[in-house]
Amino acid sequence: MKFDIFEYFIFKSLIHLQTNGKDNDLSILKCVKLCFFFSTVEDEEGDSLLETFNDIYAMPLGHVEASIYSAMKNDNYRFFSFDRVKTSLKVDRLSFDNFDQEIKIIVDRKFQILLTKNPNLLFMSAYDLVELSHQWFSWRYFYSEAKKNSLLKMKIPTEVVKTENKIYLF
Repeated sequence: MKFDIFEYFIFKSLIHLQTNGKDNDLSILKCVKLCFFFSTVEDEEGDSLLETFNDIYAMPLGHVEASIYSAMKNDNYRFFSFDRVKTSLKVDRLSFDNFDQEIKIIVDRKFQILLTKNPNLLFMSAYDLVELSHQWFSWRYFYSEAKKNSLLKMKIPTEVVKTENKIYLF
């Protein structure tokens, strides 16, 4: 389900960019950053997608959901392939009908909440998103711990991200 949620989130992101006259700049880096922010958004009940996107590491370029990133690098998605510049369709045609109704309900609500937190988040560059993620306590603390141990990454407990102050704007 995690990968289906992610693909529908990317689909919605591409439509949002196109609707607003923006280029498809959904690189691997930008998608990984957006996935992190998307997974942390809480609805009215205080629920986020951090139970689903729960393989988060502090790495040099911010938070990375490792299983999502690995699937991108291994080209394991049904509808999309990802590279250093953009996201490409693997199929001739893709519409809302290609996605399960349950997935759409989950993503649509959180997508709107994310845009309420920062209407320009999807328009930010990958490196601005990196800088934004570097403002989060979870990244600062766990990446610092990784470096102290001569590591390039360290797993971030989901509970830390759930309870920290969430920053979506500079």
